[in-house]
Amino acid sequence: MLRDTRRSAAYFAELLPEFDEGIEETQQALDAGNFVLPDEQLDAAHQLYELAILRAVAHYSSGASQAELVPLVAEILPLRQQLSSVADRLPASQQVYRQPFEVFGGQGKACGSANINRYIYALWWLGLLVATQADEAHIQQALASIGNAGRDALLDRIAARLGCPPEAPAEALLYPALYRPLLAAFDAGPATQQTLLGVFLDHWYEQCQDADWHDNHLCDCEFVYTDYYVGYWSFEALLVARLLGVDDQVLQDHAFYPGGLSQQPHGLSR
Repeated sequence: MLRDTRRSAAYFAELLPEFDEGIEETQQALDAGNFVLPDEQLDAAHQLYELAILRAVAHYSSGASQAELVPLVAEILPLRQQLSSVADRLPASQQVYRQPFEVFGGQGKACGSANINRYIYALWWLGLLVATQADEAHIQQALASIGNAGRDALLDRIAARLGCPPEAPAEALLYPALYRPLLAAFDAGPATQQTLLGVFLDHWYEQCQDADWHDNHLCDCEFVYTDYYVGYWSFEALLVARLLGVDDQVLQDHAFYPGGLSQQPHGLSR
């Protein structure tokens, strides 16, 4: 059943194969050496990683079940690891070029998108992994690929809950205007946690104006990279709710909460 009705079932039926084709063709071109310059290779590898995340979100919007999402979410990790491998092959003089792709906060644009996009997609990825009950080893590899330990208080608290506490946790948020309520939920009581998640969701979309997908429900359906609509879902809210064992029934009807994946997995409740 279609979960996001801002677009029709026919729209998603056309979009989903475009993801598969785009990922396959870009990977083939990367493998064949069609991207000659190192920075072009890095751009392609980065696009593959983000496309895999967006494909999973689009499938959720079109009605995919948890079981149907499992293989799609599993395919994100090798593409993220490929991004690191491509970055490792950059010439020494160009190693600085990888920073906008890998370092959260205070970095310039990469592939034409603001740095906050990399942060949001990392949280979405972790949310999808938890929602599809990925095993501990897979999640730990994902956290290792994401990196940035000790740079952001929310990411560090999430990593600690997932079994990978940083040696020196950050105390501040890289994006406080957006993520302050989620961080506060980690130190709040159960009732207050529900309230904080609700506050976060109420302001989530308007605070994501720099995100590539903001206002994409108005796009012209050309399916160019990031120029399409995959759905507006705060998988980071779901992630925090699941990690904290919050009863999210009061959030089920929120327009931005992916309640179709809200069942509690084993081992993550308090």
